[in-house]
Amino acid sequence: MHAVVLFLTFFSVLSLAGCSPAPEPKQTETVLMIVADGRDYAFERGEGQYRVRFNYTGDNWTHADVAAIQVQTTQPIAILPQQYTSPGKMMPGAFVNGANIGRLWNEITQQEMAQRLQALGFFVLTPSIQMYSEDLDGYQGFEHFIAAIHKGNDHVQTVLLTADAHDPNAQNPLPGAQMLVTGTNPRNKAWEQLIQDYIAPFYQQVGLGNQGARVRGGLSDVEGSSAAWHPLIERAAEYGATVSIMEVSRAIDIVEQVGSMEAGRDWAAPLFDAVALAMADYACKQGFDLPICKELSDVATY
Repeated sequence: MHAVVLFLTFFSVLSLAGCSPAPEPKQTETVLMIVADGRDYAFERGEGQYRVRFNYTGDNWTHADVAAIQVQTTQPIAILPQQYTSPGKMMPGAFVNGANIGRLWNEITQQEMAQRLQALGFFVLTPSIQMYSEDLDGYQGFEHFIAAIHKGNDHVQTVLLTADAHDPNAQNPLPGAQMLVTGTNPRNKAWEQLIQDYIAPFYQQVGLGNQGARVRGGLSDVEGSSAAWHPLIERAAEYGATVSIMEVSRAIDIVEQVGSMEAGRDWAAPLFDAVALAMADYACKQGFDLPICKELSDVATY
């Protein structure tokens, strides 16, 4: 295991850590183009830059039969999905102190990561289930959009930060911090390890364990089963394995440490910093000339 120097000073100087909700970052206009491949697609979902065309039969739901979407940009691309539904809908997330926190926490993490990544020079996409409808049909459009971006572009990183429930089950015997990755496609272990190296100091600081990268699923072939492969990960990873759902911790751990999920915004700021820097470091290693690249190369990170 490599040990990483903690980079919190970089982000203190750059003032990238936000303390309150912020609107989606404004970016220069970038064209997203659905590639005309001569095929007809049964479904078209979403609007504007989040529109997607795909086929879906339910027979092979770890695969994305989707029209590629090309992003006309020279920047590295980051996708920060918001996958949780409102309480009472399909997937409201972990339950803490009488409330479902999935959507709240995922929106916080999406906002915080978007600010950091745009400041580092990424083109950031923030799709949410609400754009497509908070039901199974909506998930098809949402997940296929993410896969379409991976299919149409060489350098895409998708990271979704969430908070785990605290009740163990056969599929998740040790709830808590973990980096869920593909199990049906080849993995990008260098990317996984880079992120793990950057985030290790945060978990040492807050006194929480971190299982690291692991495959979610494989115990069921039924779509929607908690023991099944995760279609959001698998569909995108078919076209590029740099995609993960990262459990920051158990939701109850955040509440116990700082009193509420809302307060977790500041508590997790060093983690947001670390994940964003890891993604930037990976982009630098792929040949992107981000402003942070020289600073990263000048500091011993391993």
